[in-house]
Amino acid sequence: MVGVGTAIAISYALGSFLPVDPGDSEIASRTVVGLGDVALALASGSAGALAFTTGVSATLIGVMVAVALLPPLVAFGLLMGSGNESLAWGAMLLFIANFIAINLSGVATFLAQGIRPQRWSEAKRAKRASIAAMALWLLMLALLVYIILGWRQGIVI
Repeated sequence: MVGVGTAIAISYALGSFLPVDPGDSEIASRTVVGLGDVALALASGSAGALAFTTGVSATLIGVMVAVALLPPLVAFGLLMGSGNESLAWGAMLLFIANFIAINLSGVATFLAQGIRPQRWSEAKRAKRASIAAMALWLLMLALLVYIILGWRQGIVI
């Protein structure tokens, strides 16, 4: 949360003082979210979880997550700071989509790989927690898809 808040605060301050062109391709591409973006984030989350469990460098995983999460946050802050609130909320929706999808696919990948605690006594509790986490992330993903579809049709939710 500190990282999210810091990214938004710095980019908001910059957006307040510097000219921000919402039509710039780098900013504009982060103000619209579609189902393809959700699918891409799901794949990224699985790749990150697989990389983590196979011993790939933690730096690589951190960079992958930063590339998915930081640009929409910065676009949100820049657009809010420059007074383009409606476009800014599109960027925030992309961040939320990436966040939910990465977490959902990460938990699903760990479950599919059979990742469990080393102690047998903790395994049952961990499995229940993982299933509860999957249910929560799936519920949030369903709500997100509903919001995305409403957003694309111009329905304010």
